[in-house]
Amino acid sequence: MDNSCRAIDNGVKKDIEDSFKSFMAKYFDKGPSLARVYTSENCITIHCKDILTPLEKNLTGDICGEYLIQASRKRILHNTKAELLKIVDNNIDAKVSSFYMDLNIFDDSLCCAFIIE
Repeated sequence: MDNSCRAIDNGVKKDIEDSFKSFMAKYFDKGPSLARVYTSENCITIHCKDILTPLEKNLTGDICGEYLIQASRKRILHNTKAELLKIVDNNIDAKVSSFYMDLNIFDDSLCCAFIIE
């Protein structure tokens, strides 16, 4: 297994964080207040906090609202997957082979994991 991701410097991590914040702001009208990039072996993980819009925060008390948030965000991310993968691809010397995403409404956070070839 290639350990090339360990060589990602802080400047590249910052570029990925900034690009991810811009991506989120573009498609969700609100970027996260915090985005951090972590690397391990062949995985790049982006963890974001404070991602929900004021409208979404108002929907969190209802199970139907929570489902709506989950479904709409996952659908938007699925539809913009190519652009999302380019955020990582354009900043490293490897290709993303798979991508996983989890949204935690109660914690107001998002975690994306990119598996590198």
